[in-house]
Order: sequence, then structure tokens, then C-alpha cells
Amino acid sequence: MNWSVKIGTVKGIEIRVHFTFLLIIVWAAAEGILRPGGGWSRVIFGVLSTCLLFVCVVLHELGHSLVTVHLGGRVRNITLLPIGGVAQMESLPDSPIAELAIAIAGPAVNFMIAAGLTIIALPMIRAEIPTDLLVATHSTRTWYILSAFVVRLLFRLLDGVDWRALLLYLLGANISLGMFNLLPAFPMDGGRVLRGLLGLGLSHLRATQIAIHIGQALAVALGFLGVLSANWMLVLVAVFIFISAGQEGQAVEARVILENLRVEQVLNRLVPRLSPLHSLAHVLDIASRSRQVNFPVMQGEQLVGVLTQDDVLAALHQYGAEVRVGRVMRRQFPTVRPTDTLLYAQQLIARSGVKALPVVDGGTVLGLVSLQDINAAYFSATPRPAR
Repeated sequence: MNWSVKIGTVKGIEIRVHFTFLLIIVWAAAEGILRPGGGWSRVIFGVLSTCLLFVCVVLHELGHSLVTVHLGGRVRNITLLPIGGVAQMESLPDSPIAELAIAIAGPAVNFMIAAGLTIIALPMIRAEIPTDLLVATHSTRTWYILSAFVVRLLFRLLDGVDWRALLLYLLGANISLGMFNLLPAFPMDGGRVLRGLLGLGLSHLRATQIAIHIGQALAVALGFLGVLSANWMLVLVAVFIFISAGQEGQAVEARVILENLRVEQVLNRLVPRLSPLHSLAHVLDIASRSRQVNFPVMQGEQLVGVLTQDDVLAALHQYGAEVRVGRVMRRQFPTVRPTDTLLYAQQLIARSGVKALPVVDGGTVLGLVSLQDINAAYFSATPRPAR
């Protein structure tokens, strides 16, 4: 995602922070100053509580992502935004059971954090080590001594911060995050749980449609409640759920359509072949006459590269029109077979970044299939509403 910086990697999943996240840090600090009785302690509390809350949000998304990877899916990264964490999934397991496990994992992490915070809070709630500590078991006594030491150390490091308030805030926030995400409002976690349960007896598309209708109905109810109570944040959440549910429905419909179409139905068999020795000026001449913008590069009968429209434009800017195709072509690229689905081809394009893939059958290059070809096939196959 643009305007984001990588801060770490967990199991191959990049954790990134979007620059706009700084806005919520500034807002938290400003709120600490502007509140009655505000000061540096409130500023520290606001910034610290916000950062820790978003750590919990990242852990929530990691719960989803790690289960996805464990079940055979792919996750590109998790990006921290002012509105929360966003996990970019490249592929997801198809089974309803897998969807149930992935959907439940996020809220489960929040509930586990809440349970851990509750345990940590026990020595903090007591001003001193309890008098019955001497008769406790050795393992329990060790836990209380270590916990009390850590708590006192934190008090010394950040004197003036209300640790009890911070702990209760995070405890309540994680319980709220877990419960809110379990609302059966698609595409939230609860909506995905609902779809997973429906998918045990229905097709994926039908289960999605039912979950979307329920989610949008709940969104309308939440929006109406928000208007009545003048809670405009609730109204915004309702609008987000309603729109996101519709977008998810369109994505699933597209997936079903592309799963039923084959590469051989849309591949471009007439695309001109290039040689590594051709210049970009020659490529531009071919493109102007054939209206083709993506090309396979052949050396005799052997496929040695792919040249896409993006490659041509970048090379023209950097080298000029006289540079040879062999210098700027892509040498690493995936291929597809004519019997592969368009969904598989689309996923390969998304993962590789190569917007046109050679179609190869038994070592013979049949042509190219591009992202434009896939999009055109999808729109042609999409049912049009009756007028």
C-alpha cells in the first residue's frame, strides 16, 4: 500500500504503518491537552493508550492472517490505518470450515488479550502484596512477586500515568472489539461466521447473498438507531457496513463467474511475437498497427520473455526508443494453460504483477491473456438488469 512503511514481519506477513496513522496520534495528544485538567500525563496517557489499542488491532488481524496461512491461504501484509488494521489477502481457503476458523480467530485474540489483562490486573489492583501470600504455593508466590515488580517498574518509568485506567481501558476495548466484530453484519467477522455456517448447507454464492441481506438489514437498523440517538459515529459505521457488504457481494459474484470461464475462451491468439533484438521503436510501430500493448518475446520457438505496456512506458522514459527488447523485457514470469480458469489467471497476475501472461500448451505458446481480457470477459458474462 502506498504511503506506508514496513515496521516488521511475522511469519512472512509484513506489518506496515500508513503515514496517516500519525493523525490519530496527534489527535490523541491534542485531546489530552485540551481536556479539563489536561497536561503531560494526559498526553502520555492518550498517546500510549491509542498505540496499545492499535497493537491489539494488529494482533486481531494477525489472528486472521496466521490461521489463513496455516490453512493454505496467502496474506501479503497488514497495514495500520487510522480506522484500524487492514489485512491484504492474496488468496483464501474455500471451505466453510476454513472460513469459520479464520473469522473466529480475530475476535478470539481480543478475548485472549482481555483474559491476559485481567490476570495482569490482579497485582495492580492491590496496593501491596497480599498478606496471605506467605501461605500461597511457591508458583503462585513467584507470579505475584514478579508481577508486582514489573508493575512498580512501570510506575517509575512513567510516573503520573494512571495505569489502572489504562489497563481498564484496554480491557474494555478488547472485549468491545471482540463482541462488536462478532455482530452478524457481513463483511465483519460475525457476518463471515454466519456465511461459514450457511455454507455448510448452501452454495458459497447463496450463503454470501443471505449473509449480505442480513448484514445490510442490521446496518440499516444501526443507522436508524444512530440517527435517533444523534450518534453520528454509529451512522458512519452503519454506512460502512452497508457499502462493504455490497462490495463483498460483487467480489463473490465475480469470483463465481471467473471460476466458470477458461483461459482458452479469451486468450489473444493473434498477438505479434517479438524478438529480443527488436527495438522499442519497432514495438511502438507494431502497437500502433495492431493495437496490441502486451507481447511475448520469442527466440526461435522458445519463450524467453514478456513485454507489457508498463514495461514499454518505463523503458521509453529511462532508455529511449532505440533500446533493445531483450534489455527491458521481463525474464521472470508465470504462465497459464488454456484449461486454467480465469480466476486462477487473475490471481497469478495479482501475485506476480505481470499484467499479461503467456498461454502455453505442451511447450507451444498459444498467445497471451491479459488483465484487460479477463475484465472484458467478466463484464460480458455479468447478467444485466432488465429494463
